[in-house]
Amino acid sequence: MGKTITSRLPDDMVEEIEKIAEIEKLDKSSVIRRLLNKAIPTWKLEYALKLYQNKEISLGKAAELSSLSIWELLEKLSQKKIPLNYDLEDLKNDFERVEEL
Repeated sequence: MGKTITSRLPDDMVEEIEKIAEIEKLDKSSVIRRLLNKAIPTWKLEYALKLYQNKEISLGKAAELSSLSIWELLEKLSQKKIPLNYDLEDLKNDFERVEEL
């Protein structure tokens, strides 16, 4: 089923979770799971984009880390106005590989 994780939260955060639980007619655990289901993919994407932008990882690795396809990641890069890490040398290498085929 899953594991139980205990965490100490600030009072204001607990109040917000309780408000959401009341509005959504859910228990607090369900609210927290829903929030984490949204937050984790967001964090993974932001982390992958940061590493890619800093030229620490490739486009493929960024897609893998973010759990997105390369096409989806390219769209996110475009939305965030992050340029591709692809220069003239990369283009030459790609042409050489194609000629070898």
